[in-house]
Amino acid sequence: MNAAETMSARAQHYTALLATIDRQGPAKLHRAEREQLLEAADALLFGEPEGRRRLRSAEEMIESLETSERWSAESCDKLREHLYGCDATEIA
Repeated sequence: MNAAETMSARAQHYTALLATIDRQGPAKLHRAEREQLLEAADALLFGEPEGRRRLRSAEEMIESLETSERWSAESCDKLREHLYGCDATEIA
């Protein structure tokens, strides 16, 4: 996969992450939680130094959504899939 294809695949995961978040709506995801997911996705997508730290924080939040049963396991798996897909090391 060349660099353009890799970035395109990562951007598709980012867009899918947004769609997954939007489908659930504000009743299922608080504003701060949404921002936390997007900050992690942005950091991974653009290779920012704090990407790993933000990813770990987002993973913990997703786990909390699942264990509290605010989100289904399937929806949380989709979040994880698309969040990880924003990372260049996951696509390569």
